[in-house]
Amino acid sequence: MSTIEDLEFPRAVLARIIKGTMPENVSIQKEARHAVTRAATVFVSYLAATANDCAREAGHKTILANDVFKALEAVGLTDFIDKLKEDFEAHTAMAREKKEMKSKQASADGDDDNEDESDMAAATEEPKDDSMEVDEAEESSDPSKRPRLE
Repeated sequence: MSTIEDLEFPRAVLARIIKGTMPENVSIQKEARHAVTRAATVFVSYLAATANDCAREAGHKTILANDVFKALEAVGLTDFIDKLKEDFEAHTAMAREKKEMKSKQASADGDDDNEDESDMAAATEEPKDDSMEVDEAEESSDPSKRPRLE
C-alpha cells in the first residue's frame, strides 16, 4: 500500500504555486511549505476518493468532472464549485481551440499526397479521454493487486 510520502506532489511545483500566491514581501518557512505539500496531497487524495464514490453512485467507473464537482459539494466546499466550473470550461475551450489550430496548421502544412505513415497514424488515432479510469485492481481491497505508484 502506498504511503503519503510516496504520493507527495513535487515540492518545486508547490513552492512555485505558493510563491505565486503570496505578496512579494512575504516569505514562508520550509516547515510551512512542507505542511502545505502534505495538506495538498491529503486533500487531492481525499477528493479523488470522494469523486470515485460519486462516480460509482452514478453507475460508472470513470471519474468525470461532474463527479469532482459533486465531491466538492460532498466535502463541504461548495464555495469553490462555481469558480472551478468557470476555470474548467475556460481550460476546455482553450484546449479545444489549441487542438483545432494544430489540426488546421497540420492540414495547411501537409500535402495529402506526401503524408508519411506517422502522420496517417496520428490522424487515425482515437481521441484521448482526459477522464481517469478506475482499474479493477485499484478497487480490490487486496494491496498486492493494486498498481504501485512510483
